[in-house]
Amino acid sequence: MRSNQDTLESRMLGKLARPVWGWGPGAIPGPTPLFLGSESAGPRAAVLYTILAGAKRHRIEPWVYVRDLLLRLHADDPHLEEMLPDRWAAAHPEAILTHRLEESRTKATRTRARRAHRRARSK
Repeated sequence: MRSNQDTLESRMLGKLARPVWGWGPGAIPGPTPLFLGSESAGPRAAVLYTILAGAKRHRIEPWVYVRDLLLRLHADDPHLEEMLPDRWAAAHPEAILTHRLEESRTKATRTRARRAHRRARSK
């Protein structure tokens, strides 16, 4: 029988996996898998999804970031702080997805204008 903690972890893993197995271009069709083949594969996948989510949040080209991260970890690089997504992005501006940055700025501008319009209308 599964505990509430196991259920919560399964839901969290499912939410992290949606960009890969969910909808949209490049998504693998079908339902989100609840496990990944073995008991030890789940935590490993969760780490990988966390790394990819950090890259997405900081608008970094994910595979360039993951490749550099894995190479540095394999080489026992002592500068772990430099591998954090925000610091890595500052050191590698060529890997920042500018089209995503422009999209988010455009969306933020539209949102601000819509909110200002609603505020002006309610007064």
